Amino acid sequence: MDHNMKTIFQISLFLLCGSLLLQSCTKVSDPYYTVKSVIVDTTKRSVLIEDYTGHRCPNCPPAGKMANSLQEIYHGQVYAMAVHAGDFAKPMPNDPDLYPDYRCAAGDAWNTYFNIGAEGYPVGMVNRRLYKTKISFGTSDWNSAIQVAVGLPKIAIMTVKNNYNSQTKLLSSKVDIKFLASYKGKVNLTVCILEDSIYGGQLNNVPPDSMPLIKHFRFMHMLRGAINTNGSVGDEIATNPSANGLVSKTYTGDFNGKIWVPRHCTVIGFISDADTKEVLHVSKSSYINP
Repeated sequence: MDHNMKTIFQISLFLLCGSLLLQSCTKVSDPYYTVKSVIVDTTKRSVLIEDYTGHRCPNCPPAGKMANSLQEIYHGQVYAMAVHAGDFAKPMPNDPDLYPDYRCAAGDAWNTYFNIGAEGYPVGMVNRRLYKTKISFGTSDWNSAIQVAVGLPKIAIMTVKNNYNSQTKLLSSKVDIKFLASYKGKVNLTVCILEDSIYGGQLNNVPPDSMPLIKHFRFMHMLRGAINTNGSVGDEIATNPSANGLVSKTYTGDFNGKIWVPRHCTVIGFISDADTKEVLHVSKSSYINP
């Protein structure tokens, strides 16, 4: 193949790949867009999937990968949060691979309140709604529960915007909420820091990985803590809000003394019913830019 023909071939291949990418991932028309053949309707409620896990849980690695995949497939409508809590998340101080402590106060509180570990790990919640009479359930039901949750009417829209000062290591996160419909009851807001790309030891007992210990497991969307005033409980922001009601809150996150990497961190906010605890809407920021 001569030089000119080779150049034409490369350009044609580039255009073909670009065309396929646009067909699979580009926004089609508001309020719909398609990701990996899944049509996401942004007029519907967004979903929080909480993956309760621990680096000492040998059956948990596939659950983390599933949460990642569901977030990717329903991009912009499903948000994953990995909560390290319970016995499987306890650190092993004398083990060179399992010594880190990934737990935090909010995760421990939720683990206790919802009695997450009662049926063993891996287990999760989808918008903290009952599914098949259970508030938490195994991975085989996660996608089905999501399909139910995303079909519910959208109650609010939210934005989360960050301002990080690399000198003071303080993060300012502003959450703006607009209710699209009236809602009967008290509404709480919870705002948390998540971190991606944390590498560490993870016990494993699930094929096809043959090693009982994955030394460089990549932990994603790990809960680092809640930065709202009332922590795990959430801050009451409205009672019987009406359509078009507006709420704006700003919170501060302190990175001083933390090993967290700001460029790997995001801020997730979700509103929930203060009594039932059901998550009503979720939004997440882009990565913090120090």
